[in-house]
Amino acid sequence: DLIKRSQTAIYENRKIRELVLENNDLKCALAEHQEAMEFIMTKYRAQMAAFMTINKEQPEIVPDNNEKVLQKYIDGMSRLVVKSSDWIKQDEECDLQMQKEMAKLRYENKYLQRCLKIGRAAGSIDPPPIHEKYGIVW
Repeated sequence: DLIKRSQTAIYENRKIRELVLENNDLKCALAEHQEAMEFIMTKYRAQMAAFMTINKEQPEIVPDNNEKVLQKYIDGMSRLVVKSSDWIKQDEECDLQMQKEMAKLRYENKYLQRCLKIGRAAGSIDPPPIHEKYGIVW
């Protein structure tokens, strides 16, 4: 029992040392990452400051027909929205019609299968032949 406890303690100590080493490695990697991010952000801030200075020096040019162009795009988008909603409505109506048709066909198919089963059970309908080419029973 004493040997087992000492082996467990040795194993735990080894794992703790491994975790401490891994922790130190992660701290170093984090520090390097933070230094790299700080370097990148310093460069970014410098470039943005230069960009803002250039933008302040140049006068802003606004076209006279800006509102007309914007209204043209708004009108075009409005027409597109109306057409899209029409297409969606048509598509939904078509889907609904197809669902109704499928439900009707499923019902008819079940009804005909029941009739066929009853007819076969009564002996008034011959068993289906096997289709020679595909081996399908009809």
